[in-house]
Amino acid sequence: MLETHDLTYRYPGAALSFRFPDLQVAAGDRALLLGPSGAGKSTWLHLLAGVLTPAGGRTRLDGTDYSALRGAALDRFRGRNIGLVFQRAYFLEALTVTENLALARRTAGLPPDTRLLRTTLEGLGIDRYADQRPGRLSVGEQQRVTIARALVNRPKLILADEPTSALDNRNASRVSALLRSRAAELGAVLVVVTHDERLRGDFPRVVELSEPAPAN
Repeated sequence: MLETHDLTYRYPGAALSFRFPDLQVAAGDRALLLGPSGAGKSTWLHLLAGVLTPAGGRTRLDGTDYSALRGAALDRFRGRNIGLVFQRAYFLEALTVTENLALARRTAGLPPDTRLLRTTLEGLGIDRYADQRPGRLSVGEQQRVTIARALVNRPKLILADEPTSALDNRNASRVSALLRSRAAELGAVLVVVTHDERLRGDFPRVVELSEPAPAN
């Protein structure tokens, strides 16, 4: 289960502070965090990912308060338990698709697993691109590789940042369905952060953000 409590953040020197609603999302369940630009959606995602350290409050995943972790311990926890899907694809272009996935396991301190890499790509319908470099793929294909990389460590939490906002209706529906089905297969928590109203009907729980409050 993902749990947050009294989560706040303020960027150094900024005039605004962010206070986020408490979350409780069970394993295998999903939530949509919806809000306009400037409402703090990306900040919230980065707090949930452990990329930012909250000014107050805590984030817990499967009983571990990872907001209290630092350095190598936090990196190891994130690599093994949290899968990140970004709107833009980021890969090492000198490596093939399979090599990029293998690198995600290696940097998390996990052993090689050729069969897992292959079945992950097969499950997303992109196994034919296994030996190609990501830069040679279409935007939609790269997005699927990004999802594969987020899943290859079999995370407990999958976080997606605006995964559909740049896609047409057909591809947005496909990406949403892929994220939901793969999260269900893994029994992982799925949290999508977006302003894309088209996803509202795909999630049983929708949390809407409002404008942040001025800092004291």
